[in-house]
Amino acid sequence: MMRMSFRKKKPTHPAPPNSVAADIAWEYDDETAAYRRPGSRPVVTPTPPASDPRTQRVQHALNIALDEWWRRGALPTDELLRDGLLVLEAGHDLDESQRTLLLRTALARRRGMLTALRYQSDPERTAVVLEDALFQATPPLSPGDLARLHQCDTQSAAWAALLSERLRTIATTDSTRRSQANAALAALSAPTPPAARNTEAALNAEVKSTLTPAWVEGEVARQRRRRWLWLMGVTAALAVVAGAVIWWQRAQSASMIDAPAGRYTVTLRPGDATEVVELAAFRIDRFEATVADYRRCYERGACPWPATTASATRPGYLLDPAFSRFPMINLDYDSAARFCRFMGKRLPTAAEWEVAAAFAPATNRMYRYPWGDEFAVQRANSAALGIGDTTQVGSFQPAGDSALGASDMAGNVAEWTATAVTQDGATLYLVKGGAFVDTAERLRTAASLPTAPRTAANWLGVRCAADKR
Repeated sequence: MMRMSFRKKKPTHPAPPNSVAADIAWEYDDETAAYRRPGSRPVVTPTPPASDPRTQRVQHALNIALDEWWRRGALPTDELLRDGLLVLEAGHDLDESQRTLLLRTALARRRGMLTALRYQSDPERTAVVLEDALFQATPPLSPGDLARLHQCDTQSAAWAALLSERLRTIATTDSTRRSQANAALAALSAPTPPAARNTEAALNAEVKSTLTPAWVEGEVARQRRRRWLWLMGVTAALAVVAGAVIWWQRAQSASMIDAPAGRYTVTLRPGDATEVVELAAFRIDRFEATVADYRRCYERGACPWPATTASATRPGYLLDPAFSRFPMINLDYDSAARFCRFMGKRLPTAAEWEVAAAFAPATNRMYRYPWGDEFAVQRANSAALGIGDTTQVGSFQPAGDSALGASDMAGNVAEWTATAVTQDGATLYLVKGGAFVDTAERLRTAASLPTAPRTAANWLGVRCAADKR
């Protein structure tokens, strides 16, 4: 009989850190699971303080605030901003979406900006929020404030590089925002004055100003004003509702472009010759459907949630409010059609889509690309630009827009149409526009890709159309 012997397995440890002094023998400490120098005290990694009831209340309130941001674009109150920053300063943790919401709120209120910025961990997300503050906020973040944040934030090198890249794209492609973008770029390249280098002092001053009695008294006064405004609002409820209806109708109108009725030469099948079609006047969305648009449909129970929330490079893409104005992705044909029905619209036909992308009324002809007959790298989010993921809708307007005024008809995400084709006995639907992964040839207005209806991908989205009444 074979006799088996068992030996105690020698524990294995990770390799010791590289030491400048080669003669130092590092010892492994089993209690701390780390190497230390002989005779030195073990290094104990501090653990965050246990979550107390107050911190839990703040976290719960921030979750509600995130939902309100998704639903209505409403930011948290000044009180919640203050409490959230206090929780972070006390050493408690908040999840990334909560910290991003605090930053967005701080930038909008011009209070606690540096403190909120200090706790951001995703430079790309930070760059997106700062871009929104520069161009979407009312009033927008000033170049002076941006320069101060850049100079005082110890992590600014990472987000400033990404923000500068986005600003250069805007300055190159968007004449309406060029001066703002150039001013922001100048702010990011300004030298750091000596007074701004003491980051800790700047943070302490900011936190102190956030918690002054004057601020608390001001908040009480604001609450009184809000109660008075609420009473005034009750008496004018009907007028507000009527105004909201009018605003919604105008907003819907402004978000779509008009295409005239006529006879158009289009390519309805991949590789086929062109053919002439006659179309009635129609309307089509100016922008691709955004994450925020689709989330409203999902929250009303009209749209299913995608199987994955990740984009090509962002794991939490569909869950992060920072990407609310980026194109919705991972939609199959049925989800896209249901979304358009929820919006009171429909999917465009391939012919309608091509007309919206290519027709130039001034010359009465169809362009090869939305902006003309020659491909331009800086006018679309394609493989040639090298971003490798989606960009915010409208990032390339007006230079990349079609002659009729539609944005992102080339690149960013490809879009479903209602036109079906049959291949090998299977029903497929034409996808138009190309995406950020595609070459210039796929971005042509006449190009299309027959796609199985159950396809859901991080390069595939939707924009809706409607009959013109």
